Amino acid sequence: MYRLLIVDNEEYVVNGLVELFQQEKRYDLEASGAYSAAEALNALMTTRMDIVLTDIRMPGMSGLELQKIIHARWPHCKVLFLSGYDDFNYAQEAIRSGALNYILKTEDDQVILDAVGDAIRRIETERETQHVLLEAQNQLKQATAGLQREFFEGLLLGDKHFVRSIEKQFEELQIPLSPARPVSVVVGKVDEWPAGHTPYDRSLLLYAVQNIANEYLSLSTVHASFIYERSKLVWLIQAKAEPWMERFLDDASKQLTAHFVYGTFECIQSSCNDVLHLPLSFAIGKQPLAWEALGGEADRLLATIQSNVKRQMLHLQQEEAEALESSRTYSLQSEAFKQFELLAYSLEHNNREEFLRILEGLLETGDRAAQAKNDLVRQQIASAVLSILCGYVDKLPPEEVDETAAELKRAYEAGRPAAWEAQRAHCRALAESILDRHAQAEESEENRIITSIHAYLNANLGGDLSLKTMALALGHNPSYLSRLYKQKAGKGLSETVMELKLARAKALLAQPNYRIQDISKAVGFLSDHYFYRFFKRATKLTPQEYREQVNERQRGE
Repeated sequence: MYRLLIVDNEEYVVNGLVELFQQEKRYDLEASGAYSAAEALNALMTTRMDIVLTDIRMPGMSGLELQKIIHARWPHCKVLFLSGYDDFNYAQEAIRSGALNYILKTEDDQVILDAVGDAIRRIETERETQHVLLEAQNQLKQATAGLQREFFEGLLLGDKHFVRSIEKQFEELQIPLSPARPVSVVVGKVDEWPAGHTPYDRSLLLYAVQNIANEYLSLSTVHASFIYERSKLVWLIQAKAEPWMERFLDDASKQLTAHFVYGTFECIQSSCNDVLHLPLSFAIGKQPLAWEALGGEADRLLATIQSNVKRQMLHLQQEEAEALESSRTYSLQSEAFKQFELLAYSLEHNNREEFLRILEGLLETGDRAAQAKNDLVRQQIASAVLSILCGYVDKLPPEEVDETAAELKRAYEAGRPAAWEAQRAHCRALAESILDRHAQAEESEENRIITSIHAYLNANLGGDLSLKTMALALGHNPSYLSRLYKQKAGKGLSETVMELKLARAKALLAQPNYRIQDISKAVGFLSDHYFYRFFKRATKLTPQEYREQVNERQRGE
């Protein structure tokens, strides 16, 4: 939707042009008027305008002065000049100032409509150009990723030049890691590529693995990853703790950090297998290393998982089996705890897809805890998920809670069920009930808004029907209302407004006690001339001809 502001000190010119553009169906356009440059500036301050159609000579501030302010403050807004003076000097100065067009008031309406249409096409072209620039920025990011990969490979090979220039390279390549803090290294390899995959398909899968890993790592770490030797992946990871905390970490805390990385990559490994059907093996460095000590680290780690037979290895460098068992408990808890807040957030904000993804992830974590006979983690997950869901149900008005959700909530409060399989089913059933209620409530709310729009239009048909004023009255974003109405009604708001005005005008014309000029004002036309034009364009009859036709029909009955 585009917004047009018409500025002229002659009231009849503004009103007539506003009505002209309200009837124009070729463009998704909302027109409003201002009767001075000062009033126009006030409108520009409060509402985004795409096009300004302004008189060039007005009392106080001229159109040229207004255009200079618009160009300085709102450079994307297009300015067209409308003037009663066929003066070359005016036209020349207007074009030099950056105006798109200079139109005489004596010209036909179609010339004005076409000029605004040209401005809309210019805006669309500029937006497409901006899209191209964004694409170029994305390509630059991809190029930066290649340079980052080359730099990291140099560090892993122990190239002293890269080590010496590390601080400068981090800044130039926009690497989010700190060169002053030690870094953990994780390497991964694909155990077996899916049959028939091309090199391009394989590259896409490796990028998908990086995206999945990013979801798990980004909450608790700062990290960078890159493709190594075409088919392998390397992650460089630092905790999000501030540098001053490093000196407070004892050896046990550092070991726990390694366990956390182990547990996180256990989840990444499972997700990649489930979602991408891609078996991966990972090797995790025992402890963070200084950057200058990274030489050969990737190759040493890869050597521990190089096998043509073994699948989905998860190797923690120089670690005992007993310690691994305790790390699994910690990683399961850590993985679950960081997801609980996200689950509640996505539920509150009605993000169905994200909510279901997090819920299924938590239930899968619960499955692994149950298989490992880790009742503590399993029970924590069941209790936390059900608590979040029941807490949401508690916030709803009683009449909006269906019997299924109410019964499931009562069962939870009574301490049932106890078995994991039943708890898992309980979580899914309650979630489905809440999501179904969400969908129904959303549909009901959208229908209510459409009803409110119709009520507002009928109540204010003779007044201000601008989208901005209506949106303010209904308490919604103007663009949202416009999109929602078109989606639900199958036509634009301006088309509905014209239909309602025509229907009201016909009803009033059928009553002989109303004068035509009063009917014009009653249906919101500020000029009788434009009411006549609108009515004749819609019915092929003037208002008087329509009235006479109705009277004849009534006499015949």
